[in-house]
Amino acid sequence: LTSKTVADFSAKSRNHHRAALKQWLQWCVRKDYLTVTNRLLEADSMRREHADTGEIEFYTAKEIRALLETAEGPMQAMVAIAGLAGLRTAEILRLDWADVWRVPGHVEITAGKSKTRQRRLVEVCPALAAWLEPFRGFTGKVCPITAASVDVIWQQQFLKLCDDAAVSRKRNGLRHAFCTYHFAAHANENLTAAQAGNSPAMIHQHYKGLATKAEAE
Repeated sequence: LTSKTVADFSAKSRNHHRAALKQWLQWCVRKDYLTVTNRLLEADSMRREHADTGEIEFYTAKEIRALLETAEGPMQAMVAIAGLAGLRTAEILRLDWADVWRVPGHVEITAGKSKTRQRRLVEVCPALAAWLEPFRGFTGKVCPITAASVDVIWQQQFLKLCDDAAVSRKRNGLRHAFCTYHFAAHANENLTAAQAGNSPAMIHQHYKGLATKAEAE
């Protein structure tokens, strides 16, 4: 990468590249391609930069209702699970209906379907239970898209849903909404982190003070 190319990346992206390079160097040490005493990670350019997290954008309760009332079929269930249970898009795209119903009152994200590779149970709140009830008895994948580019197609369909519902699309807005409102409702970063599959520090850093308890309710 040239200096100009590197400068085009955000600090957050550069930190991600540093992390990937660090993993590669550690692999080289394990394979004896580098000595254990190498000091490559001490280079000035390998130091992490302070990265501004930016403003968190999330859908309001009114916007989530508009999306849910406009969506049809499995799309409605996927929006409900994302906004009211906080699953990541990738996790929802891997989800089976069996994962939704297997543990009463919870959505199960198995280790193989979780970004963190750790199983977790997400509590199904009354609102989510109501939206999911029409889908009881469904089998197979929650997302019916079978194409290899499932993520791209899902994003296209969700963008169309936003247009139809007259709601401005917000990047990861459904998951951000869940984390924001759950934290506001419970004031417990450990509890929200356990539900979202994130770290308490991350929840506290990104979602504190974004909504009131009344808004969350």
